[in-house]
Amino acid sequence: MEKSEIRQIFDNAPKDSINFGLGELQFDTPKTLLKHASDIISNETIRYTPNAGMLELRRSVANYYAIPFKNNVCITVGAQEAIFASLFSFIESGDEVLIPDPSFIAYNSIVRMLDGIPVSFDLDPRKNFKLDKNSLAKKLTPKTKMLILNDPSNPLGTNLDKEDRAEIIEFCTKNKIILIVDEIYRELYLKRRSRSYIKEKCNVIVISGLSKSHCLSGWRIGWLTSQNEDLIKPIITAHQYICTCAPYLSQKVALKALSKDEFTDISDIRKKIVHNFKIVKGFMQDLNLKFHRPSSAPYLFLKTEIDDRGLAKKLLDNGLITMPGSIFGKNGKKWLRINYGVDEKTLKKGLNILSDTIKSLTR
Repeated sequence: MEKSEIRQIFDNAPKDSINFGLGELQFDTPKTLLKHASDIISNETIRYTPNAGMLELRRSVANYYAIPFKNNVCITVGAQEAIFASLFSFIESGDEVLIPDPSFIAYNSIVRMLDGIPVSFDLDPRKNFKLDKNSLAKKLTPKTKMLILNDPSNPLGTNLDKEDRAEIIEFCTKNKIILIVDEIYRELYLKRRSRSYIKEKCNVIVISGLSKSHCLSGWRIGWLTSQNEDLIKPIITAHQYICTCAPYLSQKVALKALSKDEFTDISDIRKKIVHNFKIVKGFMQDLNLKFHRPSSAPYLFLKTEIDDRGLAKKLLDNGLITMPGSIFGKNGKKWLRINYGVDEKTLKKGLNILSDTIKSLTR
């Protein structure tokens, strides 16, 4: 195993490069949460919590999804650990896991680490990245154990439409496949928040957290849940041996973040994303550049007429970190992922580098 290509690109960037690459919002953490953390440090002893997380936080997560709480929530060290613990709990050597192409690159790597077999199915770039039903059907074998989905999608920044979503759910239900849905970008919608998969009538595990919605990426706080507590029980056991428990301080801050008032406050973060998207959209239209129109997440998937890896390398040389679409799967070839979740001044500076670089390569 090696570092992900995302990290390799980031680590090789020139000093003071503009970061349109990592999947992290570069806005400040809400001050109310920082103040709350400071009060906790001053007045409480930071210690272990129960393995699955503080009871009141687990209840808050269940309330967030409007589902009954019955030991069906596990608080994790970010959504990334939730992904690992979920796959670790069910995948044995030779099991196959279905993964959309393009998709978040960690899924393939984790499956391979567990001696499972990642099997990709197509989201068709010729049809606005719609699900290729035939591709999905052909990949089913007796070894198929799980299907993992990022919805809203990283790198696409979009949700599956109703037809594709229903197709995935029916496919998993019919074939008794466990569905894992990573919803970490669900709160970063541009117009309308998507409906969670938590109440779908299939064996589904939903993963999310506060890294994106509350700019708490460094606090490493996430969760996984299901209406079927039997799916969560082995994950809690695995989670215990992976990390014992999520950090006490982060759990306390998460409890505050999930309160009614704090969830109202995150609209400011979303407003910044909406504002930035308008800037990026106008910029792309002025340059007559094609892009996959996002509905959520801070990503723009930009169509390129040249090699995406070559373009990303040239941009890196010019001080702008972006991600070539092909690292997310073969269907990302000749696309570029841009994270526009940065301050406005930095955004415009980075877009100018993008413009100058593309013009120099296409003259």
